[in-house]
Amino acid sequence: MDVVLLGENSLKIKIKKTSLVVDPQKEITKIDADAIIATYKDYDASRVTDYRVIINKVGDYEVSGLKISSFKSSEELIFSFSIDAVEVLLAKASVLTNTPSDKLQDYGIVIVNADSHIPENVITSMEPRVVILYGEKAVEGAKALGSQDGVKSSKVSVSEDRLPEETEIYLLS
Repeated sequence: MDVVLLGENSLKIKIKKTSLVVDPQKEITKIDADAIIATYKDYDASRVTDYRVIINKVGDYEVSGLKISSFKSSEELIFSFSIDAVEVLLAKASVLTNTPSDKLQDYGIVIVNADSHIPENVITSMEPRVVILYGEKAVEGAKALGSQDGVKSSKVSVSEDRLPEETEIYLLS
């Protein structure tokens, strides 16, 4: 799985042969993808070409063989993907802050838009092996999670079959 920062709050996630663009904004260059995932209401779908579906509502979806689920918490969406035996969570920190822990499970990979303070207790309760932070408060979030010098990059590649034993923090910048 590859996660690439396209803009301050926009990502491209490539899982096997499926590519997803998260929250495309007008400042990113045009990019093609199989689907758009919208965590914000003001996404710009015109920045993405060749997409087949916009996922911005509660439900279960399948895009090019990738299973995607979305559920509501505090009036906003949280997304999860199943990759072989690894579960991946995608959410904004502000949404996780108001999410009861019984709505969350264990996730091997957690991708968080640090749009507000990172709820460390919620992140650690999911027992992730990899945490990928991006957004305005990503550096603060890494420190809150105990990483003084999270790995900074514009792209993170994670092999689902070789997750680290200890939790690793990555900062997309």
